[in-house]
Amino acid sequence: MRLRLLTVPAALAAAVLAAGCTSAPSNDAAGDYQGTEKEIAEVVDDLSAAAVDGDSKEICDTIFAPELADRLTQDGSDCQDALDDQLSDVTDGDIDVTSIDVTGDRATAQVVSPFAGDDRQQTLSFVRDGNAWRISGLEPAS
Repeated sequence: MRLRLLTVPAALAAAVLAAGCTSAPSNDAAGDYQGTEKEIAEVVDDLSAAAVDGDSKEICDTIFAPELADRLTQDGSDCQDALDDQLSDVTDGDIDVTSIDVTGDRATAQVVSPFAGDDRQQTLSFVRDGNAWRISGLEPAS
C-alpha cells in the first residue's frame, strides 16, 4: 500500500491508527524514553488516544503540524472532515514506537501498529512548533 499522509487522508486510519479489535488504547510509548525523545513519544501516545476517542479536532489542532492539517484540506473539507470518517473505524490505537531520531527542530519516529492482523511499520515525521512537537508527515517504512 503506497499511502502518504501528506496527500491521502485515509493513510491515517489505514496505516497508523489501524482499525483493530480492542476498544481501549494501551499506548505508553513515552514511558520508554527521556528528554526530547519522551516529548515525541508523548505525541504518539496523544495521537493514539485521540484516534480511539474519535477526536479529529484534537488531532488537527494540537497533534498535527499546521502545514499538515492545511494539506488535508481539499474539495471543500477541512482536516477534521478528512479524518472524521477514518476515525469512526478506529478501535485499537496501539502504536509502538521502536526508535526516535532527533535532528534539531525535526525528528522521525519508527512506529509499528496493527492493521488487519499484521504489524505495519511506518515513519512519522515531526517538527518543533514553539515548545511542542507536532506530526508533520507519515510514510511507510522503507
